[in-house]
Amino acid sequence: MNLILDLLFPKRCVSCGRLGAYICRECFSKIEFIEKPVCPVCERQAVGGKTHPGCFSKFGLDGLVVVCRYRGSISKAIQKIKYKWVRDIEKLLVDIVADNFWKFDVPEKLTLVPVPLHKKRKNWRGFNQAELLANDLAKRYRQVCLDLLERTIETKTQVGLTKDERKQNVKNAFSLKSQYSERVAGANFMLIDDVCTSGATMGECAKVLKREGAASVWGLAVALG
Repeated sequence: MNLILDLLFPKRCVSCGRLGAYICRECFSKIEFIEKPVCPVCERQAVGGKTHPGCFSKFGLDGLVVVCRYRGSISKAIQKIKYKWVRDIEKLLVDIVADNFWKFDVPEKLTLVPVPLHKKRKNWRGFNQAELLANDLAKRYRQVCLDLLERTIETKTQVGLTKDERKQNVKNAFSLKSQYSERVAGANFMLIDDVCTSGATMGECAKVLKREGAASVWGLAVALG
């Protein structure tokens, strides 16, 4: 089936337009990979991606998995998913994450949680790209994926906002779905999103889970903005 689809609708590189793949070899070689894990708070080098002791807060992230910069082919690929609805690019992004996952010292047993869209935005787009990533990663690593959170406030886009404005924009915008109130205490979670820029969104989601008794909350994003 995939071969037939490729013949009918051939893949083009998101950067140069060359036929054959969503990111051709030449453009792939230009991806800016983050060679060493970074702390989710200060974005400086951190062993295994764990939050530095000096950056750690009780209700914040315990660590961050992020594999490349939000530039070039990666930014174009993510934008194709979100704004052109080319959903199958997501599998390429998951492959890129998987190839770099060994660098990070994450808990062995995790529940993957997609960062939610507001229902109006999800209805407009037809899907949540974070859910696509979370479900694929859960299958690949044989972990549980649960849609635990909901975005209760329709926030404006984070694009163009300062770090402080981003924090204020998403403050109290998320909540735990009532049916999962007994699933959080003592468990380890990993929040999944496509891009992490200031960390404000993931930080706000982590706060919700930590206040419900989560043992640890990590973040995972394909790209660091």
